[in-house]
Formats: sequence, structure tokens, C-alpha cells
Amino acid sequence: MNNQNGKKRVFPAIAQTLKMQPVIIVLLALILIFGSIYPDRFFSSINFKSILRQFVTLMLFALGPTFVVLTGRLDLSYVGVWMLGGIFVWLTKPFLGLFAILMIPVVGAATGLFIGVIQTKAKIPSFILTLSLLVTYTGLSALLAEGYPRAVDGYEFITAPIVPLIPTSFLLTIPIIAVALFLMKCTRICVYLNAIGSNEEGAQLAGINVDKYKILAFTLSGVFTGIGAMILFQHLGGSAQMELKLNTIVWPLVAIVLGGTPLTGGSGGPQRTLLGAITFTVFYRGLYLSALHPTMVTLLVGVLLIISIIISARGLKGVTVT
Repeated sequence: MNNQNGKKRVFPAIAQTLKMQPVIIVLLALILIFGSIYPDRFFSSINFKSILRQFVTLMLFALGPTFVVLTGRLDLSYVGVWMLGGIFVWLTKPFLGLFAILMIPVVGAATGLFIGVIQTKAKIPSFILTLSLLVTYTGLSALLAEGYPRAVDGYEFITAPIVPLIPTSFLLTIPIIAVALFLMKCTRICVYLNAIGSNEEGAQLAGINVDKYKILAFTLSGVFTGIGAMILFQHLGGSAQMELKLNTIVWPLVAIVLGGTPLTGGSGGPQRTLLGAITFTVFYRGLYLSALHPTMVTLLVGVLLIISIIISARGLKGVTVT
């Protein structure tokens, strides 16, 4: 009887989880499909390591902005923080030594706070504000570096192998994700940010300091982006980059929306971005193994984003964060 009762409780719980987070079904389906088509290559150690490496890049760019998306706003400054922060590392390395890497989270925190205050006080649409700042950071980075990528030596230890087959950058990403999940699960931040995204006026009437928590969301985005960009700096080559790539901007947004955090806000969180990043990485690696033309891959990623937005808008509207 106890076993039967346990099964009766487990299966509805699993069904409810899959209903709340349908991306899990998509992830399992992708693994089954690509694993059946390319079993040797898809389940190879090389592909496994590639999945982890791409997941690191995607997750560290997407994690911070997730806090902002919960409020129904966007933060596109994450690539700019990585680029300009890298330039400051290059400029200050002769004076600060290895501590120069700390310039990246400083840039991130300052950027997040600046965006939060300006957006809240001046009521400038977050998309326009953060996109403008991204373009400004890109131009400033190119100006300071005189138009050339600048390699910075001395940070190879960040990605030095520790565990076979598992990139060290992935191991360093785990505690960052854990802190984000702690903030969302064990503090009031989760409730307040989702309340603002669901109904800002209602949140204000409920006694929530809306401006304070909107500024906090942008600041958290900058801090997590800055900390993650320290890892990404070496993970992506150990140099300050000048080229602004569209994929670097779009893919983290795909991971956020695919995971179940709608761009309108009000539900979701880092735990869903985690699932979205894993699912998108498996999707992309599967397409990569198929040897499709890069333009076709870009098209399919765009279609995936559109489908994710439609599903999240229809299926997760009004759902509380889990």
C-alpha cells in the first residue's frame, strides 16, 4: 500500500513539473533524436566537453539578465561589460598585476547600478537604454584598444584542467549558479521581482519598493555578468575582443526564454535559464553535428526563439515562479 501511495504521489508531481517546465520534455526529445541519428559522435567525450564549454558561455551571459527579465525589462549590456572589462584588464595589468581581472566585475556592478538608476528615474525603456550602452561600450573598447583585440597573458590558471573531460570553467560556473539560485529560492527577491513583472502597480500598492528592487535587479545583473565575465575572459581566449557578434547577444536571450522566463516578466528565474541554456546547447550541438550550413543553423535558432516566445507567453502567463 505504501508503495502504491508513493507512486500515486510521484507521478502527479512529475506531470506537474513537466507541465510547469516543458523545456525538460524538449531537452529529453533532443537527446533522443540526436543520440539516435549520430550515436557515436553525439555521445562522444569530445562532444560532451564541447557541450559543457558552450553551456558555460551561454549560462554566464544569460544568468545576470534573467533577474532583469523577471521584472518585464531587458538588459543587453552583458556583452559590453565583457568587452570593456577586458580592455580595462589589458590597460591595468601592468599596474595591478593579476588583480587587474577584478576590473571586469567592477565594470559590471557599476554598469548595472547606472542602468538601474537611469532607467528607474528617467523612465527610459530598458531595451533602448541597454542597447545604446552596449554600442557605446563597443565603440569605447575599440577606441581604447586602437581597433585591435588585445591578448592578456597570466590568467591561464583560470581554465587549467583539473578534472578530466570537464572544463575548469564549468566547475567555476557551478558556485555562481548556486548563489543565483539561493537568492531566488531563499530570499524575498524572487517574490518581489516577479510581483513587479506581473503587476507593477499592484506591487507598489502591496508595499513593495518598486524602484529599489528594479535598481537591485539591474545591479544583480551587472554583478553576475561581471563575475561570470572573469571566467569568460580566459574561457573565450584570454583577450579583450573588439568584434560585436549578433549571436553573442541573441543566444543568451534564447536560453532565457526557452527555459520559461517570458520577456514580459512575472515568472521564471535562474533555475529555468539553467534548463534553457542546457537545452539550447544540446540543440545547437546537434545541428552542428548535422553539418548544416551556418545560415541554416542561424535560421533554425531564430525559429526556436520565436517558438519559445510564443509558448512562454501562452503557457506561463500568470504562473508563479518555481
